[in-house]
Amino acid sequence: MRYLVLVLALFVRLLGHAQDECPVQLNATAPTCPGDADGSLTVVGVGGPYTYAWAHDPTITVATAGGLAVGDYVVFVNGDDGCESVLFGVVDEPIVTPLGTMTTTDISCPGAADGTVSFTVSPGPYTWEWLDAPLLTATTRIDLGPANFTVLVSGGTCPSFISASLGDPYIDIGGAAVYCPSSPPVLTAFPQWGFQPDLYLWSTGEITTTITIVPGTEGVIDVIGVDTVLGCSAMGDITLTELPYPTVAFAAPDTVCIRVNAIAITTATTADSLVWRWGANGYSNEENPTVNFTRPFWQPISLQGFDLFGCGGPPVRDSVYVRPRLPANFTLEQVPCTPMVDIVFSSPSDSCAFFVGDSLIMDLCSGYVRRDMRRYQEYDFTFYSTQPNRCDDTSAVHIDVRTEPTLFLPNAFTPDGDGINDTWPGPVDIPEDGFEIQLFDRWGVSQWASIDTQAKWDGSLLPVGVYVYTMRHRDPCEPTQEVARNGTVTLIR
Repeated sequence: MRYLVLVLALFVRLLGHAQDECPVQLNATAPTCPGDADGSLTVVGVGGPYTYAWAHDPTITVATAGGLAVGDYVVFVNGDDGCESVLFGVVDEPIVTPLGTMTTTDISCPGAADGTVSFTVSPGPYTWEWLDAPLLTATTRIDLGPANFTVLVSGGTCPSFISASLGDPYIDIGGAAVYCPSSPPVLTAFPQWGFQPDLYLWSTGEITTTITIVPGTEGVIDVIGVDTVLGCSAMGDITLTELPYPTVAFAAPDTVCIRVNAIAITTATTADSLVWRWGANGYSNEENPTVNFTRPFWQPISLQGFDLFGCGGPPVRDSVYVRPRLPANFTLEQVPCTPMVDIVFSSPSDSCAFFVGDSLIMDLCSGYVRRDMRRYQEYDFTFYSTQPNRCDDTSAVHIDVRTEPTLFLPNAFTPDGDGINDTWPGPVDIPEDGFEIQLFDRWGVSQWASIDTQAKWDGSLLPVGVYVYTMRHRDPCEPTQEVARNGTVTLIR
């Protein structure tokens, strides 16, 4: 009590006077042997002089406190210059080198007494004795049952105790005993005390080392491990408790079309959060999510509830029949350099409709048609494939039915900045495939080149004069043919 009062009084004093700390520290010396009280703590540092107040013994007023047992200590240091420090020191247990070693041979089977303990003393001279059998002089003991064995070795600086244990073999079951239904435990059998079974039999029927518990399982689960070589067995058990969990209920459509949105509805729940899963990878935390299935035929859907601590109940499961669509497949290409288009329909449906813009043109589901659009312009083509179950499909394409490509290569241009005829060549409306144009001066030196149909030459930094060009591109009306042209262009300023 006196020690506590002194510590509190000095703390109050320090708190009321914020002073500089003294440049000191504590050095500790452990007791000679375990249980001795001859350890010490010494305040060391620079400066001074200092006064000392040891909390455990106010009569000690010097830098070193001796005769200490293992424990925690406090000393208050005050300097003549007004500095103050509170030092906390620890006297640790001494490290004693063992004067021998002990090895064991495990008990073979539960209930057996065939374990072995063997002791080896370090080079001495030392004396030793078994604490449980002081008259025994043998260093090896056989036919032992479960127990703790200790040898006391004397003659060193400190008494040395060398110990070992033998235990009755059993099976320890690792895994959570209390669990959420959403996280059923994985139980593993761990043989103890050197037991080496080669066969396991769980009360749940499994015969593997590790098992996964089915949600809802409660009560005692036991396992028997059998060493078929020695013909003995050991047991272990664990008592499982399933935590209460929130409940959920939901309603989902009986049938939907593939890739068509539908709504799943939570009809009842006591959960704080929800997890929906459906189809291949559908997921949502909403109460009434929009679901969309990307695979046909029977597909799973489930709802699981969780409480605030993350404990979830078992998922409530259902299935939805996903009706496949008969795809509305078609291809459409312009016949080069004409207003006609080639259309190929390939839908397996038996009811189709083909529109140009808002006009119904034909009702073919499969086959080939060449249609004259008559005018060069942009068109929207839409193909519908319908079924009695209303799982319809639609495909659409936008095409610019273009006239014969335009390529204007004037024989002169005037890059004078007036906005008229400032670049060369003129309008180019041809496919970029295979396009290349080059421009040379009178000595055959290339002055400009491009493979971009929209690129223009402005004649900058070149003198007026006549330049030679070559141009080639793929024939848009005969894609297997190439068109080549060459000529001259005059640069005028």
